[in-house]
Amino acid sequence: MKVTIYDVAKKAGVSISTASKALNDRKDVGEKTKEKIKQIAKELSYEPSHFARALAMKKTENIGVLTVRYYSTPMLTNPFYSKIIEGIEEGLIDSNLNLVTSVLKREQINNLELPKMLKEKNVDGLILLGYMPEEFVNLVANRGLPVIVVDNYVNENINMIVTDDEGGAYEAVSYLIKTGHKRIAYLSGPSKRKSFKMREQGYIKALKENSISANSNFILHNDDEVSGYEWMKKILQFEEKPDAIFACNDVTAILCINMLREYGLKVPDDISVIGFDNIEIGEHFIPSLSTMDVDKERMGIKAVSILIDKISNKSKSVERIVFPVNLIKRDSVKIRT
Repeated sequence: MKVTIYDVAKKAGVSISTASKALNDRKDVGEKTKEKIKQIAKELSYEPSHFARALAMKKTENIGVLTVRYYSTPMLTNPFYSKIIEGIEEGLIDSNLNLVTSVLKREQINNLELPKMLKEKNVDGLILLGYMPEEFVNLVANRGLPVIVVDNYVNENINMIVTDDEGGAYEAVSYLIKTGHKRIAYLSGPSKRKSFKMREQGYIKALKENSISANSNFILHNDDEVSGYEWMKKILQFEEKPDAIFACNDVTAILCINMLREYGLKVPDDISVIGFDNIEIGEHFIPSLSTMDVDKERMGIKAVSILIDKISNKSKSVERIVFPVNLIKRDSVKIRT
């Protein structure tokens, strides 16, 4: 028969309320009484009910992760975000908190529909993973729960973790220039996403500092958010083709290499390609992908750490963290100098 809090209270000679308070480390129970009750609970192999404990503490002991499905496949299958999720799970290992995930459709985000776990108050804090319109982020943040946004730029009143998008792009394009490339294209995601605009700024900055004019034909945005590489083909329609391509992320870079192969072009012999994110498949792709490394797991761990501090009221300041990136040199960039 399962041991209940009633059994612990009865053996300790206290009320159920006192037993519950002691097991939850409430300050209104004396230390000697608290230790006695905890010892009895241990002897009886008592396991507290999650639901009962949550009611007593007015906490759900759940952390929520919210993502959006923009394409036919969920964001959580994206190798960049799946690594952040791994970091979130790792950050929760030594806590008593559970992970609850929810995926919204693009239409739900646009219609400002809140996820069920937030409407029903099933979480103590929330991680918003990936791009979401600021209007939706503000709606979530105004619900009164601690919120942290990962890989999305939001207003200064909301906790945020991003990568050094501009600096990383600047370093990637500078590397292409140092290896002898002069006609460098930028394949971006949707222009409304600030991370891609920041990478575009870094791209332009590197060109200008090396006295290379930015060719508007060489900057292509995927504003229709088309899956696959059909939208990239415009980059090859011009008489003067690029000798290198900086892709906004590794998924785009790999699709780009496949597209170039379809047109009979070799990477890196004809065109060099560099990505951003350092997803695992890039190292094993042929050719192996040069890229900017992002410590994705550590972003997830840090997000959990910040959120737990906010939930426990250890920190009330707004956290705005920019993760550094590092250049990874592989086979997809040819040295032309």
